[in-house]
Amino acid sequence: MSTIKPKIKLNRNWPSDFEPEDIRDFKEITKAFPLMLQSLIETSSIISIYDTFGKKGIGKVASRELLKSTISELIKEKDFKGIYLFWHHHEPFYTGISRGVIKRIHQHVKGVNHFSSSLSYKMGKQHHFELLNLKHTGTRNELDFNMYSGPFKKLLKEECQVSMLAINSSIELYLFEVYLAVELKLHYYNSFKTH
Repeated sequence: MSTIKPKIKLNRNWPSDFEPEDIRDFKEITKAFPLMLQSLIETSSIISIYDTFGKKGIGKVASRELLKSTISELIKEKDFKGIYLFWHHHEPFYTGISRGVIKRIHQHVKGVNHFSSSLSYKMGKQHHFELLNLKHTGTRNELDFNMYSGPFKKLLKEECQVSMLAINSSIELYLFEVYLAVELKLHYYNSFKTH
């Protein structure tokens, strides 16, 4: 057994080969946020979910091909890390982040349960309350996903749009998600409550 005394890795104790993911300070990271927001809400950035992700026969590979001309990361990669913003009738209503945005959007619109299609589950849970005037208090598995969440999955797929932005820094990505939710007032579906 080692006799090396354990140490908390304070800045002065960081190994010499350690490289932080992002060395920029908060101000430097966030200064581009207004321009990033603007690029997400430009009309030309908003695309049909159905045409790019939802049509029968369109899988992740086909979506990637359709998006290659607008997302430069897809020239070399199969998917991209970033943020997406869902729209309905020209109004944004939900934002999310992912290491694989294409895969994540497919999960939202084609997922078969509350884990893969979490936004539909959240919407279905509210629908359950609206229909029955009864808050669902059981586990996620106990909510009939097809009955309560299925209609929302269909709405997402057939009637909604999405805009996307590649962001490589995880710190920037997490901060921008909160910024976007606050700036666009996406409070109904975006919640940052701890579990």
